[in-house]
Amino acid sequence: MLVPNTLAAHPCFKTLDPEACRLLDRQCVWLKTQAGTWLVDQSANDRDVYFIMTGRLRAVYNTARQDVIFNDMDAGSFFGEMSAFDGAPRAASVLAVTDSLVAKMPPSVFIETMFSHRPLGEAVVKALIQNVRKNSRRVAELGALNVRARVQAELLRLARPDRDNPKRAIIVTPPNQSELAARINTRRETVSREINAMERGGLIERRRGAIVITDALRLSAAIEAANSG
Repeated sequence: MLVPNTLAAHPCFKTLDPEACRLLDRQCVWLKTQAGTWLVDQSANDRDVYFIMTGRLRAVYNTARQDVIFNDMDAGSFFGEMSAFDGAPRAASVLAVTDSLVAKMPPSVFIETMFSHRPLGEAVVKALIQNVRKNSRRVAELGALNVRARVQAELLRLARPDRDNPKRAIIVTPPNQSELAARINTRRETVSREINAMERGGLIERRRGAIVITDALRLSAAIEAANSG
């Protein structure tokens, strides 16, 4: 579906006055980014805020040893709000997972609009709270869980309930082992070993284009046991 270059198509601006929205559209830079292209570098000092109109982007923390994947962001999301406020360098680089359309908004325009347009302000506060909670859980997992439990926890986080069987959960188009390793800060070989062990133990089934968690409650209990052990 063709999405016009207007913020009116983004959830944060759907209730904005049409003329005010057209003014914002003209103040944004509209970027069409191909899959595999880096959109933002974490060492950059720019303070722009990015609104994702179409596609999927990925926040990645680059280190000398290994890249760590923070999260994926889909159409309707935004990022860069922290640098717009404090002027600090980016917390992560951003990669286009798919072809994407993004609106890049100057920080002064973003801040003025956030305080004058309540839906945007609420979305920013909600996003910041969600990031704090998510990062707190992530730090806790990295510190408290062994690698096996971290693999299990990440698979459970990526899964969605199976409508046909409430015990099961399914990961549609699961990440490859290198990507999964980058999500939990370990090595691909370690992930491969743990995935194979889970399959042998009947915790998961691998199918073409999907991973099925055979008993989500059992897997959750295994993670809790590792956390308390």
